[in-house]
Amino acid sequence: MANHSTQHEETVECPACGHKDTGSYCSACGNTLQHKRISLKSLLGSILDFFSDVETNYVHTFKGLLYRPADFISRYIKGERNESYIPFKYFFLNLSINFFVYTKFDIANLSENTFDVEVDQLVQLKSDIVFEQLIDDYGSFFSLLIIPVYVLCNKILFPSTKYNLAELATAITFMMGQLMLLEVVINLISVLFPGFYHFSRFLVMIAELGILFVLAYKLMKDKWYHALWKSGLTLAVIFLVLRMVLMGTQEILAIIYDN
Repeated sequence: MANHSTQHEETVECPACGHKDTGSYCSACGNTLQHKRISLKSLLGSILDFFSDVETNYVHTFKGLLYRPADFISRYIKGERNESYIPFKYFFLNLSINFFVYTKFDIANLSENTFDVEVDQLVQLKSDIVFEQLIDDYGSFFSLLIIPVYVLCNKILFPSTKYNLAELATAITFMMGQLMLLEVVINLISVLFPGFYHFSRFLVMIAELGILFVLAYKLMKDKWYHALWKSGLTLAVIFLVLRMVLMGTQEILAIIYDN
């Protein structure tokens, strides 16, 4: 008690108005008075607390999306967000991890012969080489297009849904973040077993269909057979849009580099 009283009797300057006062609050403006200066110990403690909270929230989000994704997303939308990662932060963090693994181990060229690659580049147009390099380095970022396409498809296929556009975007963003972690695992397996890389896109496609089905069946509460065909249709539209965007990108590069 003595130490507590001594601390509150210390005269300090209010950071808000400059009035010198004692106690916990400034008698002039009511602002909280800071009696202790920031020390190296307190600074390091705050940094460790920050990373501890980040780690806890990340693990909580990962487990929720792994075991009961629809239930986790539903609770997040309803407001239970204190222990959860923000959906776009979760997606971009996992996308960055996947991007690092993909480029670090040169996943795209695991099963290709270096001589064959050099020969192919000699006969290719410059725009094609640039396009392939773009896909190799930044292809994962094209997955962002899935979010608006998914939202649009769901608004059409589920016209009476209770979820608004932002909530639908939240749902698919969380699931896309989880998909990025699956791609990390697939890419690491491909490093150990290069032949596995040929099956990776097929596995990702199956995972994407599974994600859409879970959202349609569990989150949207549709019947399983309706959820299945709607998921398949949504996936087909997503692939069509991505293909159109990629073809458009290639055409633009052809105009820039080959003319």
